[in-house]
Amino acid sequence: MNDRDTRRYDTFKRVQTFGDVNGADFAAGSEAQKNFAIIDQVIKDLEAAKAGQVSNPHTSKETLVDAVRLDIQNITRTATVIDYKQPGFAENFRPPKAYNPAAVLTTADAYLLQLAVLPADDAATKAAKAALVAQFVAHEMNPAFVTTLQGDRQAITDKEKEIEGDDEDRIGDTAIIGPLIQKGMEAVHTLDAIMHNKYGGQPDKMAAWTSASHVERGPQRNNPPPTPATTPQNTPPAK
Repeated sequence: MNDRDTRRYDTFKRVQTFGDVNGADFAAGSEAQKNFAIIDQVIKDLEAAKAGQVSNPHTSKETLVDAVRLDIQNITRTATVIDYKQPGFAENFRPPKAYNPAAVLTTADAYLLQLAVLPADDAATKAAKAALVAQFVAHEMNPAFVTTLQGDRQAITDKEKEIEGDDEDRIGDTAIIGPLIQKGMEAVHTLDAIMHNKYGGQPDKMAAWTSASHVERGPQRNNPPPTPATTPQNTPPAK
């Protein structure tokens, strides 16, 4: 597993621990217990796959799609907050109707059309996009969040080309890691909804769940600082 896969594996381990500690809160056979059992099995299968994995530095497509999903989630959540003071703002940043890869990528492309500066944009469009991005940054989103989304989206396009051109990376234990990561993340998302319903009035439990279920992000890309404009020097008059 590479770094992206490992960060999700770490999430599964924390969720597993949360389930062990709080399992008595959920009835046997409940949806929560079923999904904790899925997490347990995914961890076992990932450990087996990792042990037999052919050395492969590449990230699975499923993991790349999940990275875009997290980017979208951050933008959607922040747009909802901005909408409180600017009604209608969140209409342009709706979450995908489903979290399958096609819906996630369609939503990402729609967001980038509104946020990313394109070569064909005129000055007014560039200024409008910059102002829009600034509103997200004012709510403590990373100043490079658009660049991050672009990079994560492009990584999927690159992965699709790689898969088409080289099927050898999809064989054996390496090939099953992506589907296992996807299965585990689906269980985490299901548990997240359950925990919000179960522990909505118990802030300590919710804080513990949030800490357990979050996925660590890789190092954030930082935009280079703008080059300061040169100050014209006054030339003394010739004598």
